[in-house]
Amino acid sequence: MSGFRGIIFDVDGVLLDSLTPHLKICEDKNKEYGLGLKIPNAAQFKKMVRAGVRISPMKYFFTAVGFPESLAEKANLQYQEIFQQKYAPHPFAGVHETLHALKEDGLQLGIVTSNVKANVVDALGASIQFFCADCIFTKDDLVYSSKSQAIKQALHRLQLNPDQAIYIGDQPADWEAAKSASVPFLGVTYGWGISEQDKDFPVVHNVSEIYRFVHSRKPEHSGSIV
Repeated sequence: MSGFRGIIFDVDGVLLDSLTPHLKICEDKNKEYGLGLKIPNAAQFKKMVRAGVRISPMKYFFTAVGFPESLAEKANLQYQEIFQQKYAPHPFAGVHETLHALKEDGLQLGIVTSNVKANVVDALGASIQFFCADCIFTKDDLVYSSKSQAIKQALHRLQLNPDQAIYIGDQPADWEAAKSASVPFLGVTYGWGISEQDKDFPVVHNVSEIYRFVHSRKPEHSGSIV
């Protein structure tokens, strides 16, 4: 039996293998705008993220790789319109099976992401069914201005105390959001910016390890928020 009653997931780099498509749209817009930038590869980009470069929401991803402010805004608008049609990422291996198993075990599942809802829903496909419908927080939502606030709102909707849930992310900023919301954090090393070198929080190296980690925790508090 898990010590958690709820799991809140980041999406890009945790559930979706999306870094390469994001770098690809940057390369294409770089050529379209005639910027002449050298877009980093995945390994170089991960080093940037680990160094604290802001990459989220997507406008900051474009500025991080060198787009000037005005063109980053333009590229971001185009990103929201065309990304899922032209650059659609796919779930990591084992995502559907892992989410199904967690749901079958009685855990409530939510999402807190800086991506837009259309991208998330389309890319996850049938796996979206495993998430509580009113606990999918995306960039489209106006009820929060930070991931930390969204995590708190998700806890409220799930009627859970902070220590009854865990936030799973792939960037140092995700860890900061979890800390701010007083929620335990699990980092994934296969995403955008966390590695085996991180020692401030537990990490897993593939999707299937998420299930094992969650069930390695002993039950703690079982009451919901009153």
